[in-house]
Amino acid sequence: MELPGAAALWTVGSFLLGQGVVFGGVLINNASQARRERAAREAERQRLHAERREAFELAHLQDLHAELTELLLVAEPCLLQWCRWHRMVDTPDSRVNERVRQRREELEASATELERTANQHLEKINRLTGLVIPDRLRRQVSNAYGRYEYLADNLADDGPDATETQLPGAIAQIHTAQAEVAARIREIYVSAENLHVLEEESR
Repeated sequence: MELPGAAALWTVGSFLLGQGVVFGGVLINNASQARRERAAREAERQRLHAERREAFELAHLQDLHAELTELLLVAEPCLLQWCRWHRMVDTPDSRVNERVRQRREELEASATELERTANQHLEKINRLTGLVIPDRLRRQVSNAYGRYEYLADNLADDGPDATETQLPGAIAQIHTAQAEVAARIREIYVSAENLHVLEEESR
């Protein structure tokens, strides 16, 4: 026969044990929930950071693509006109008449204006390539406009014939860099679109 006190003690002990198990389970659940919430907040923070970085990169890539496009409109005519001007300057004085002199002045004015415009785009391209874009793409763009700048800076020393020979390759390199910038822009758009689809599917 059990003693009433022992029965009461057992009952109270069982109750307290049960409450302890329940309380412990609540604590464990709360801790797990807190960890999940922290992980979710960190994932959201990283996602927002990645989105801001891509938005920043995208804006500068679009500006860079526009500047490369504008440069391509003036780069080749600029150097070709300077080549023609150098040839006219080299014409012997005995063959220079008023018409040649006038044409030379017109060429110089036109080439100077094209050069001014090209230099503006080159400066902007140089500034934009220093911002947040992939290193491989930065090198490609830098090499492209650097090669063109070299031709422009050394035209007088290398001469018009050598410059005209190398010019198509330099222009092609700028076109390639422009295409790579466009490819990176598309890559960011596709990445953003895929992320949006995944978010929609997870809801």
